[in-house]
Amino acid sequence: MFIIRARYIFLCDECFTILENKAFVFDERILECGEFELLRDKYPQAKLVQTPPNSLILPAFINTHTHLEFSANAYTLHYGDFLVWLKSVMSARSALSEQAKDELILRTIRTMQQSGTGTVGEISSFGGDLRACAKSSARIVFFNELLGVNSAQNATKQAEFLTRFRKSKDLAHERFIPAVSLHSTYSTNRALAEFLLNLAQKEGLLVSTHFLESQHESAWLRQGRGKFKQWLRFADDNPRPNYSIKDFVKLFKGQRTLFTHCVYAKDDEFTLFDKNLHFITHCAFSNRLLSRKTFDLKAALRHKMSVNLGTDGLSSNISLSMLDEMRANLLIHSDFKDLSELARILLLMATRNAAKALNLELGEIKAGKIADFSVFEVGNLLANAENSAHKNPPKKDTNSKAHKTQSLANQTLSQLPLQFILNAQFASKLFIAGKQINLAR
Repeated sequence: MFIIRARYIFLCDECFTILENKAFVFDERILECGEFELLRDKYPQAKLVQTPPNSLILPAFINTHTHLEFSANAYTLHYGDFLVWLKSVMSARSALSEQAKDELILRTIRTMQQSGTGTVGEISSFGGDLRACAKSSARIVFFNELLGVNSAQNATKQAEFLTRFRKSKDLAHERFIPAVSLHSTYSTNRALAEFLLNLAQKEGLLVSTHFLESQHESAWLRQGRGKFKQWLRFADDNPRPNYSIKDFVKLFKGQRTLFTHCVYAKDDEFTLFDKNLHFITHCAFSNRLLSRKTFDLKAALRHKMSVNLGTDGLSSNISLSMLDEMRANLLIHSDFKDLSELARILLLMATRNAAKALNLELGEIKAGKIADFSVFEVGNLLANAENSAHKNPPKKDTNSKAHKTQSLANQTLSQLPLQFILNAQFASKLFIAGKQINLAR
């Protein structure tokens, strides 16, 4: 049992409460939050965890969508258009997979942990990342992916998939959770989709899928035309969409599913989703490189969708840091005029919302939640402003120097989530299920 205190704690609850100079007690789960002195007296056996000056604690980030099998990519793949990128992926896939050895994948996960990520949703297309993910100290939700356009190959595809899936089940443990992924509307025929979703329902598995990522996919599903029609001729001389947009979403009825991207979803199409079981994963940096359009975050929130944050893989990003991803979001969502509000939304997308999507009991600093959290050291600006306020308590005169100092301190505190996203780089400590992770670089 341990006790830890910090200058600031982001609870990442629905109201985005920020605690000042508080503490909490934890083992594998968080036991109680409150005043340090009271908790120390109540839990005398709890060992004190040392924290840096001006420390900030928040739930460990949850990156719901990565492709670690492409961790070797640099200077290889092409960007600016989804199909241009996809063709380059198909050409370079074997070479990149060959380079993505266990050592590289484990090093990539360690880099993610150094920036405060505790849980990773990994989309595994070939299984080359299986061993590394299973033995990593991170919490991994391992989405075994299935795709196949040509129905004549369905039996072979199913058998190959089941072999990979069973291997992941054999390696399952508390921090390694097998799940499944239906690749996309354009790459998986209906029979394979139904096979996968039947398996998910039977075994109670999480599902992930790519959905409405590009203008090409949108045109294909809506009009049955565009560049996808030409591209899919390798499997059929006269290809046709397997689904309408409505029919595809309907396939996932009653199934907890992460729909990744949804960049080309129209406003009224957000009503197709089950608000209790369907979740949107937003990958801002990847969308900018491939999709030519920004996800309408405001529309999704207006329709009460729960949106979480992913980086996608290094196949379409330059960083798997959730902090970098949040900084990208700050830049592209220019319709949010209040940056502090957007910062709070993004931090919840990277913690509380992501935990809800993955059905995990974490993502908040709250009694009963699994003790996955990170510790950062923040700058002195906030401390200086608040110290001035404490030394000069406000008087009734609203024009007094003390009152203005207190106002500055309050304003500075409200800016803390934004300042954190803008400036933080590396966590000083990371705990997963109450165990401190080695972050040595």
